[in-house]
Amino acid sequence: EAVMAHVGTKPDAQTGLIQSLWELKDGQVVRQLAAYTHDAQRDLVAAQDEDGASWSYAYSHHLVTRYTDRTGRGMNLEYDGTGPNAKAVREWSDDGSFALKLEWDRNIRLTYVTDALGGETWHYYDIEGYTYRIIHPDKLQEWFFRDDAKNVTRHVHTDGTTDDYIYDIDGNLQTHTRADGSRVHFEYDRLHRLTGIRDAEGGVWKRDYDAQGHLTEEVDPLGHKTEYAYDKAGRPVRITDAKGGTKLMSYTPRGRLASLTDCSGKTRRWTYDDRGRLATDVDPAGHVTRHLYSLQEEEVASRAQGSLPNLSGRLHEMVLPDGTREQTLHDPEGRMLSYVDGLGRRTHYSYTRAGLVSGRIDAEGHSLKYQWDLLGRLVELQNENGSRHSFRYDPAGRLLEKTDFARRTTQYRYEESTGWLVEVAAGGSAVRLQADAMGRMIERSVGHQTEHFAFDRNGRMIEAINSDARLEWFYDPAGNLTREHQHDLEAGRTAIWQHRYDVLNQRVATIRPDGHATRWLTYGSGHVHGLLLDGQDIVGFERDDLHREVLREQRNGLTQQLRYDNVGRRLEQQVMRSRTNATDTLQLHRSYSYDKAGQLIAIGDSRHGNLDYRYDPLGRLVEVNSRFGREMFAFDPAGNIVDPESTTTGERIPAARLLDNLLRAYAGTRYRHDEHGNVVERVCNGRATTFAWDGFGRLSSATDEDGTHTAFTYDPMGRRISKRSRDSITRFGWDGDTLAFESTQSIAGEREDEGRGWSVHYVHEPRSFAPLIQLRQAHAIALGKTPDVREIMADNGGAYDIEQDPLWNGELQPGQRSFEKDEIAFYQCDHLGTPRDLTDHEGRVAWSAQYKAWGEAREVISEAGRRAGLANPIRFQGQYFDAETGLHYNRYRYYDPASGRYVSRDPLGLAGGLNLYAYVGNNPVRGIDPLGLVDINLFPHSEAIRASADNIPSPPGTFTVGSHGGPNIMTDTALKGITPAQMAQRIKAHPSYTEGQKVQLMSCETGKGTDPYAQKLANELNAPVEAPDKLLWIWPNGAHKPAGRKADGSMDTADPGVWHTFNPKP
Repeated sequence: EAVMAHVGTKPDAQTGLIQSLWELKDGQVVRQLAAYTHDAQRDLVAAQDEDGASWSYAYSHHLVTRYTDRTGRGMNLEYDGTGPNAKAVREWSDDGSFALKLEWDRNIRLTYVTDALGGETWHYYDIEGYTYRIIHPDKLQEWFFRDDAKNVTRHVHTDGTTDDYIYDIDGNLQTHTRADGSRVHFEYDRLHRLTGIRDAEGGVWKRDYDAQGHLTEEVDPLGHKTEYAYDKAGRPVRITDAKGGTKLMSYTPRGRLASLTDCSGKTRRWTYDDRGRLATDVDPAGHVTRHLYSLQEEEVASRAQGSLPNLSGRLHEMVLPDGTREQTLHDPEGRMLSYVDGLGRRTHYSYTRAGLVSGRIDAEGHSLKYQWDLLGRLVELQNENGSRHSFRYDPAGRLLEKTDFARRTTQYRYEESTGWLVEVAAGGSAVRLQADAMGRMIERSVGHQTEHFAFDRNGRMIEAINSDARLEWFYDPAGNLTREHQHDLEAGRTAIWQHRYDVLNQRVATIRPDGHATRWLTYGSGHVHGLLLDGQDIVGFERDDLHREVLREQRNGLTQQLRYDNVGRRLEQQVMRSRTNATDTLQLHRSYSYDKAGQLIAIGDSRHGNLDYRYDPLGRLVEVNSRFGREMFAFDPAGNIVDPESTTTGERIPAARLLDNLLRAYAGTRYRHDEHGNVVERVCNGRATTFAWDGFGRLSSATDEDGTHTAFTYDPMGRRISKRSRDSITRFGWDGDTLAFESTQSIAGEREDEGRGWSVHYVHEPRSFAPLIQLRQAHAIALGKTPDVREIMADNGGAYDIEQDPLWNGELQPGQRSFEKDEIAFYQCDHLGTPRDLTDHEGRVAWSAQYKAWGEAREVISEAGRRAGLANPIRFQGQYFDAETGLHYNRYRYYDPASGRYVSRDPLGLAGGLNLYAYVGNNPVRGIDPLGLVDINLFPHSEAIRASADNIPSPPGTFTVGSHGGPNIMTDTALKGITPAQMAQRIKAHPSYTEGQKVQLMSCETGKGTDPYAQKLANELNAPVEAPDKLLWIWPNGAHKPAGRKADGSMDTADPGVWHTFNPKP
């Protein structure tokens, strides 16, 4: 075994009690690791960490009566006696929060636990102290049945559902029967190591180990194998994936990960200081990020100057590869007190006496304030305008009511017998919810609208139905989506999607509903180097050592070259002809300049002209200079865009505040909202447009002043599937969350089943919403008629035969398609993935656009482009321009480029930011929001914690993932386990994630142990992952804290958790 360090102890000469711990090297003392102080009664009264910060303890008769964390925040205890058998009967923090009172029944084995607000939980236990019944404050009950070894064999939940468990003779769990009746089976070797899992759908997952107990092999249900090898110290040094690709790891003498070489031979390296803290991070391209820590003498100097010191040993400064310095200040418990960006702009944070965040002061001096109840639940949020958002809970901690900044109230009703959320009422309407035994939403309805959802035994969604569409999903044994049927109920047509995967379970090919086929060519762990369409080479990519695109070769003879700066920002873009015999000399050159905070300050564009940008101290865009002239913007403290106002001398004066965040007038346009906060009328230049919304908050129609009416329909996933206006209809097809095609024809032509019209296929860049190519054809997409299963069965004597079903026997799947060379066009996008030019098959610019700051486009179409019918409705990533309304459809919402805001509230609530209408933090030249949402939230839709997790803000430069989890697992919305490799694929596919970006897991105990889930995910991503080692407690406002759990199920503040950062390592 490897020796990481030698530690020595220093005992007290008289008492023998340990006074300190020291690190030793070559027999010499290197540094003090900890110090301990005892009183005359030999009780520990202080424990000091290696940075000099101390925990303190107070006693009475050797019983702890008070203990504090390293900032002096304390918890207090009261006992029922003074002897060795005395029991703690009360606990409370210094401000009275998190108080608990314990009482024991005199007659039966029953403990009463009373919280700080008087809520009472009863715990029944057997003669050996095992709990068998819990009555919660809402009087709902849990029961636990155990075998002779005290293993739980049945758990009856508060809703009456049960989980059943069967164990082998050694106490290993063999079978878990879940509340919906599905079963998962486990098998072990003779050393009790888990060797196999048979999931509820029959998929078998295998594991094998070496003689030392190290995991050496994992095999998925398709037979794909991953192998692991270790050094003599038991550290993983090689991982071989199912494709044969190998990742190699090396370590420092003290066991820290020193390097990671991916399966493409690219190496990332780390160095550490003498205390084992990360010092440098060197990416495969040689870019160095440095981490600097405060020294004890700096702390002393700060205190002498009267300024707030950064505790010695804490991360103080991070130096990015371009020399930019970002500074942080933490208290001894690691709470961030301030953050200073590369331009010296400072944000301050404050905390309550219980350690909960109480306020934030931004770089302009505006305050955001939090107020908590005695149970640590957020009860009020006061934004920078002074407006309040309040929350009210029931005794069980479920959210009963919230009143937003616009003083609109939403009420939540729970089923009395189960505690499940069954109704959400707001603005005079109510959405009713129904869940299955696993708590998954299977039905929701409002007014006349109803949507149904179904899941397989592994918790994967397999069907979703509403009045306009029926969706079906089919998976292979490894959980890969192999087939999707999209039934348009109005048209009576079905789109069939088929997908193929490689041995790494990554999708590499798709056959679209009309027969067009895409195939991605990949190398290494899935990096794309080429695209085939209908078997023909379309685009080829070359990538650098960080696997970023540096060269793109298009079928139309154009080549795009990209260059980046040391921190990964795009510096230069060139598009030129690669064919030497070309007659035209198109050459696009675009350069980018940034300030020390990473803000884009200038673009030099040879085709569209130069642009200059200016920002306020909060990073909001306030001025743009372009060919459009000078655009200026102003915001109130809460981030609402308002008309810039100035005095007669031209000086800016403070703009009026929108206390309810509702924009009623901007740039000469007036807006009116309904009781849900949706825009229902817009008056621009004297012309009014009215908007109607359905019960689920989706725009259902728009009507112009001249009576032109445009209607929209959506599938159960909220994807828009049709747009009908005047005498034409456009139908849309989706590949996941990306728009895959649109097909337009006259209503009469569709009714008569004619193919007249036109269609456009869109293919996007890998793991992105940025468009890559479009395929435009002069006919509508002909989908097969949806078969009637009842007719099929009637023709077969009442039995269903899949071979007679056109959905499966190939009748509805057209043969291999091909395209004409003049039907394809290529997107040339800017740094945000916004289309700037569309080039035809000969490399000529057929369409181009000049954009105003917030996305309004001035389009130019060449004569050749007009003849070919070329057009482009795609704007910012994930946005589709509707000429009928002037709005951009943005998957879950509609965006108004004239005001730079959404016209409805964020369905994620406070998760998308405190301002539910703002677009990407009011900086449209830096960020994108292709879904109108934020990062990844995998908590079940039916659970209140999902809404709470939606309110968690991502720290600067960090990508956040929330879900249920544990040391070795994270789950999806259906509570199905997600392997680290699968999670890495999800993260990499998200448009907001960038290669190497730090990931934070909002998931319980995913950072617990020596080789937890977070460590494996870090290796898969080749990026640092931060995760907690305890349960993660999340409050409705997004505040969160890792800590243990007491016997009554409440948070144990005496058992605080720690956030650990795991560098790439399996």
